[in-house]
Amino acid sequence: MAGVPGQFPYDAGIHPTGYTSRLWTMRQLAGLQSAAATNERFKELLALGETGLSLAFDLPTQLGLDPDAPLADGEVGGTGVSVATVDDLAGVFAGIPLDQVSVSFTINATAPMLLAMWIVVAEEQGIAPTALRGTLQNEMLKEFLARKAYVYDLGTSVSYGLDVIEYCVRELPRVNPVSVSGGHAREAGADAALEVACALAAVDEYLGGMVARGFAAEEVAARFSFIFGTDMELLKEAAKLRVARRRYAERMRERWGARDPRAMKLRTQVNTFGSALAYQEPLNNIVRATVQAIAAVLGGTQSLHVCSFDEAVQTPGPLGARIALRTQQILAEETDLARYVDPLGGSHVVEGLVEQLGAEVDDWLRRIEQRGGMAACISSGWLEGEIEELAYRDPGPTVGVTRPRRSDSENQLLLAERHTALGSRRDVKRLPWGPELDRLRADATAGRNVLPALIDAARARATIGQLTEAMRPEPPAPTRHSEVHTLHSEPPAQQGEAHALAAGGEAHPPADPGGAPAPTSTSTSTSE
Repeated sequence: MAGVPGQFPYDAGIHPTGYTSRLWTMRQLAGLQSAAATNERFKELLALGETGLSLAFDLPTQLGLDPDAPLADGEVGGTGVSVATVDDLAGVFAGIPLDQVSVSFTINATAPMLLAMWIVVAEEQGIAPTALRGTLQNEMLKEFLARKAYVYDLGTSVSYGLDVIEYCVRELPRVNPVSVSGGHAREAGADAALEVACALAAVDEYLGGMVARGFAAEEVAARFSFIFGTDMELLKEAAKLRVARRRYAERMRERWGARDPRAMKLRTQVNTFGSALAYQEPLNNIVRATVQAIAAVLGGTQSLHVCSFDEAVQTPGPLGARIALRTQQILAEETDLARYVDPLGGSHVVEGLVEQLGAEVDDWLRRIEQRGGMAACISSGWLEGEIEELAYRDPGPTVGVTRPRRSDSENQLLLAERHTALGSRRDVKRLPWGPELDRLRADATAGRNVLPALIDAARARATIGQLTEAMRPEPPAPTRHSEVHTLHSEPPAQQGEAHALAAGGEAHPPADPGGAPAPTSTSTSTSE
């Protein structure tokens, strides 16, 4: 039976008035090779009416590599902007008052470093950090599961992510410190039910870690945001978001004892799926992205990114970015989608889909819990194996793919939009290792929250490579990956010593001896 908008369990929406009083936030991915080019794109999008910024970073930045590092050769600026020091990030936001615009940072392994730089940029703009608004993706479980863009081992990576959550909860009241993601697992091959289950299972890990640090679960959960995607089955995707809200609210109340409505309301960003795009006949992607955007709106998203038609091959070009933003604006202003609070409420088709998906989500959650929780399922390789099996069953886009007929005008359009190229290394002004980096290394080694030292080191113009190296644990004796400790967390009624790995007073565990592997996917649509 359909719920009531704004009332528990929030399947019909977290706001009683839906979009009739406030539209979703319109974000478009931007992150070009240089800070100057990204700044120009941001200003263009804001002038077109975008209501939130979304910043993408290149792989070296994601992996904590300076752009002059040998391993960065060929990747600098390829999937987003290259950031080596706080001055690069300042260039991205030049002329953009950071207290007046919400910024989404699609960054994970180096989220602590970028948060520190963001704070310093604000200070040097004359803006109090408490006025910053936005979201850090900061979701390391999904990196190990789906994207593989990690720097340290699982325990260390999650612990640094908890440092970010802790600092934001204490110091940055308007910043969402994590976007718990199911969408990346879906892009890797999961089905809709497993997409939701991955996000909900990850919540238990992060909340368990924060409870072990002395925080109340509902205090932290009130600051969580989520990332889901929408694919081509419009009604099923809209129903999926209803299931996600219902199950999250129920689990927060029943498992974590939440009573604050803010801790039970699932707030989500939806990205239309890059895996649904095709590079053959690319203009067909406008239709695909529009269908997926409608599903997100009917599903009640709070924020939306629409893929551009060229996003199967690059970050959005100028025309693609404009059309993607205009797609959102047309849905908001020229259709009746935003005129009704819950347009799908009472539909027997949608309710049937909600019941079916809900049962499938419950089954996945049961299987994950039987195997020790999300982190244990990642470390064992079981969950990745399940996703790989599901991926073989998804045919992907077919229309205009099996027998494509791209016209000369389409080829010319793509050439005109092309803006990415193999990025050679660029020089970095690197200062000598100083006391700020020594303090950062000491705090990381002792297991103290690294953010205060990171901010001081960023202010001193330490590079992202230096920051990453200062936080790197001492290498242990060789050990198999399966022997690395995991971070399974239980709700308050079942807490025990399983939280010790994430506890604020414990030292960060050592890194895997093999180091971080190269990411297996560089899709730009949900690229981080």
